[in-house]
Amino acid sequence: MHSRQVIHGAEKGETTIMLLSPSARAPVVESSNDSSHYQHGSQFTMFLTAPVQAFCSLTGISGVDIDKDTYEEAEKLFSLSLGEWETALVKSDFLNPTWVEILGDPFMRRLILRFIFCRAVLALYSPTFQQEKFIPSCLPELPDSIGPEDTTSQFAVLRLAEFFGTTKHFVFSEGIPDAYQH
Repeated sequence: MHSRQVIHGAEKGETTIMLLSPSARAPVVESSNDSSHYQHGSQFTMFLTAPVQAFCSLTGISGVDIDKDTYEEAEKLFSLSLGEWETALVKSDFLNPTWVEILGDPFMRRLILRFIFCRAVLALYSPTFQQEKFIPSCLPELPDSIGPEDTTSQFAVLRLAEFFGTTKHFVFSEGIPDAYQH
């Protein structure tokens, strides 16, 4: 147990919510453009602030390789996934009341949904597949209905991976690619 996890449950008053970065940075796919090699800063922070760009960087797609229209279409696909996760969260019978309270804030809701995306991408990414040191965590835990193993999360990653032609970099549950409806 990390020292920061000891904080959770020992609060006086409001329950603490923590989004915890992975302990290791996921390796990125080599890009044809050298600019991706010079990315500095936290990969986790990039997923929370620019999720589509982080996805591209992870899978070896340089920003200079994407035209504006393509990027905007990818953002629309990403937004579709955010809506699906939001619906799954609202419908969950196992969502901690602390999360319910914070979902009312649009900024916090967006941050949490981006966290869910980050966790799904890194959990399904071939080089880091289900290796905990590469996967962010949170306290209190979010329900399994939005976990990386869930169909909604796998479809979200598959949707972007197919769009960018990077499905070979991910490991999906058996039947997921065949079940995905374009």
